[in-house]
Amino acid sequence: MAQTLWQTWTSEVAACLSEALGATVMASEITIPPDTRLGDFSFACFKQAKIRKMSSTEVAKELVKQLQTMNVEGMTFVAAGPYVNVGLRLRDVMSQTIHVVREQGDQFGTSTGEPSHGRILIEYANPNTHKEVHIGHLRNFITGRAFVSLLRAVGKPVVPVSYVNDLGANVAKTLWWMLHEARLDLRSFELAHAEAFCAAFSIEQKTGRYLGQLYTEATRFLEEQPDLEADISYVQSQLEAHHAAYEFLWRTTRDWCIDELRSIFQELDVQVEKMYFESDLIDRAQEVVNELEQKKVAVRSQGALVVDLEQEKLGVMLIRKTDGNLLYASKDLALAEEKLRDYPDLTRGYAVVDQRQNLYFRQLGRVLQLLGHKQLFEALCYELVTLKDGAMSSRKGNIVTYQGLRDGVLAYAEEEIRKRHEHIQGTELAKRAWDLALGGIIFAMLKQDPDRIFTFDMEQALSFEGATGPYCQYAVTRLASILRKGTEGRRVEMGEENVAIIEAAQKDLVLKIAQLPEKVALAAKELRPSVMAQWCLEMAQAVSAFYRDVPVLSAQGSARYERLALVQTAKTALSNGLRLLGIPTPEEM
Repeated sequence: MAQTLWQTWTSEVAACLSEALGATVMASEITIPPDTRLGDFSFACFKQAKIRKMSSTEVAKELVKQLQTMNVEGMTFVAAGPYVNVGLRLRDVMSQTIHVVREQGDQFGTSTGEPSHGRILIEYANPNTHKEVHIGHLRNFITGRAFVSLLRAVGKPVVPVSYVNDLGANVAKTLWWMLHEARLDLRSFELAHAEAFCAAFSIEQKTGRYLGQLYTEATRFLEEQPDLEADISYVQSQLEAHHAAYEFLWRTTRDWCIDELRSIFQELDVQVEKMYFESDLIDRAQEVVNELEQKKVAVRSQGALVVDLEQEKLGVMLIRKTDGNLLYASKDLALAEEKLRDYPDLTRGYAVVDQRQNLYFRQLGRVLQLLGHKQLFEALCYELVTLKDGAMSSRKGNIVTYQGLRDGVLAYAEEEIRKRHEHIQGTELAKRAWDLALGGIIFAMLKQDPDRIFTFDMEQALSFEGATGPYCQYAVTRLASILRKGTEGRRVEMGEENVAIIEAAQKDLVLKIAQLPEKVALAAKELRPSVMAQWCLEMAQAVSAFYRDVPVLSAQGSARYERLALVQTAKTALSNGLRLLGIPTPEEM
């Protein structure tokens, strides 16, 4: 695998230091100084001071003297306390960076990675049916998509899949409430009743939002009359037994949700190779439960079936309820087997889930091991999404739906665009507003690590200033504007140039561009999209300083050509970084 720019430069610096010291300096020992005005790279002399029994400051001074006698081409060395700071020649790093980015184009930042012996499965975008898709699900969609994108960017063979819980307890509760409100008898409910019942629903009712409202109403009602919980259990048992009438009602209402979900996937560019459904796993799940009991992995406890993992400090995992109905765990075990059948070369499987399911997935992974599966099945957890007025709950009915959030953010984005461009209307306004809204939402969710609670603030997320997606997107549009004017041959009056300020802004931008492959690799290794978001933000800041300090359209001759080439290089790099996060890069905003 070819070296990146960053690897090339740090290796060259390490080689010079090794020669001067007469001892090996590794490229990994070369760091970035806290203040880049001190140099482009830095080497700490503490280790050498201990070996030589000298102060680190004295070692740094002696090392710089030795380096200066070597007349190293294209590098400068300065002692700063216990550090040796190294500067690279701008002309060299700029020409190398422009060449590499121009050659790699949209692939700059990515790598082929190390050879892999098996595929990695990422399960995400897995909401329940018979509920609305809300802002909490949105974090799952966006975070999971970023995980897939980053792993693929470093050459990992990733399989993205979705698992939809379409036959859980919430479904039984929602369907029961439908029948209860219609005053239909549960035990005499036949197929003809189900067909007539479903035919009466209006278009407005055929949504996850409507079904979610029914679920909330049912939950509130049962809090006052808990003795009716037995009816929920009955509905669940009929669904699991494939009773014709209940199955027709379930499948009809389920399809409303699946159609809605696929539409949201398309809007957010959520791409999955396969969509698994809980309902397809019922029969096999029962077999797995029986197998667990036969192998004495699971035992009966107070009428239920459990796996006791107390000795491993994982508590007790409930496999089957006292009424004989299955649980998520039963079906998740069957799901793992289904994944292994579909992808026999699978070596690791991840599920992107709410932090509150962390223990459950640790239990699940352990039970799979007890069943003889060697592949690792783990959870990638994210924390809650809250609003300014607190956490959301489907049971309480105080959630923000995806559609509601989307429409609210789009309206706000359109208003912000109109303030700046009154003439933009119609499809062009809608396109710009969507790009802005998507950039704001995605960046806001990914700029902090998934294990931190995220509080959504629409005005902050869509601001053109600060640590926001629109700020990063606007940096791309600024670069695009310079390129359009430059290719048109447009020139502006040349003013007086401050060489030191210009070179500092150029150097900062070049070095930031060159860091992209390292940041992508780090973000993929640690599965932290926030690393990429931070790089995009720092890159946008470097673009802003360049735009402010470096005249491009007024430059003459080779200086104009080089600066336009750097503008194109920066635009390619920042666009690549944002695209890995799923953020669009419009030419104009």
